[in-house]
Amino acid sequence: MEKNTLYWMWIQQAVGQGSSAVPKLLDAFSSPEEVYRADRLELQKAGITGKELDCLCRKSLDGVKRLAERSQKLGWILTPEEDAYPDLLRQIFSPPLVLYGKGRMPDFDTVSAPPIAMVGTRGCTAYGEKVAGGIAAGLAAVGCVLVSGGAKGIDRAAHEGALYAGGCTVAVQACGLDVPYPQTNSRLREAIVEQGGAVITEYPPGVPAYRNHFKVRNRLLSALSWGVCIVEAPKISGALITARTAVEQNRDVFVIPGNITSPASYGSNELIKNGALMVTRAGEILQGYAARLGGLSETEADRAQEAYFAFHEHGGELPLDTAVEASEEEQVPSVPCPESASAEAKQVYERLTTQPMTAEELCVCTGIPVGTLFASLTELELLGCVRSYPGKRYSR
Repeated sequence: MEKNTLYWMWIQQAVGQGSSAVPKLLDAFSSPEEVYRADRLELQKAGITGKELDCLCRKSLDGVKRLAERSQKLGWILTPEEDAYPDLLRQIFSPPLVLYGKGRMPDFDTVSAPPIAMVGTRGCTAYGEKVAGGIAAGLAAVGCVLVSGGAKGIDRAAHEGALYAGGCTVAVQACGLDVPYPQTNSRLREAIVEQGGAVITEYPPGVPAYRNHFKVRNRLLSALSWGVCIVEAPKISGALITARTAVEQNRDVFVIPGNITSPASYGSNELIKNGALMVTRAGEILQGYAARLGGLSETEADRAQEAYFAFHEHGGELPLDTAVEASEEEQVPSVPCPESASAEAKQVYERLTTQPMTAEELCVCTGIPVGTLFASLTELELLGCVRSYPGKRYSR
């Protein structure tokens, strides 16, 4: 373990992930140990106030020492002073002070092909799943590192496409490495590591996937890429947050067009209308980077994409976990519907149970139009009180 690792961990535990205090501390102090040694007045001069100031004034490394031991049993710890820490992360407003990971962290700074992030809805359609997997396969086939969030839906399809092509993919989690979220993707995470990729997070072991963590995590998805490809983002979607952070971080935004009658593609199509670059092939994503890198084969990428489409259409499946019902997963209590939810979302939540129901059943029992229903289900998923299953089924 590097000399300053414990200090980096202590700061991140004190101020939290994605905190606006991070850039202030990095500007005011030359090392994490200086931050640890600083008194209240010195921290105030650096612009630190409130709860973060109080936490930074509690000087003890006992907790992070135990955390470090636990983390090293799971994998590795990476901090900004280490060579393996990507410069792409150093460029953003509030870089992670600690990354926890399993597998091999790719070299994001010396690349022959652009790292690309792919994100979209968990409740994707068959079209979205196929397209995400195909384009991810095309990109991975020419050496692009494929970055996604390790969730169900489009994330899973993207990771699977990269694995199919024999490429490298990285899953950025919104929880600790030892938290099996989602449970259905446990084998997928193992396969990512086995094939030379990595599962990473800025959250320490034991931290669950709380709803607000996903918004914080999304800035890392875009930060680790040269461009973000959006596949099926509904009107309310974490993928749209990633698109916004990509623009703020001066990354490219690519969008796969979707069916104009599909709620799953409402946000995606709006991005295209607002100026995002519409693409339908992996080769189109590579076009903008050919002059910068050279040697990129758009033809090879498109062939790999078509090969994946054929594989998918003939019922090909990677040997990974299939989805399991809620009764087979870890048993967790229902999360209550927040007061901030829309009236339609609350109505849908009231009809849901802990046993999966189809979208058609929900349409009948709620009387809500299908478009509004899917928007409400997406809202409830983002609020963390609904989970989705294959076949457009949902439960509390």
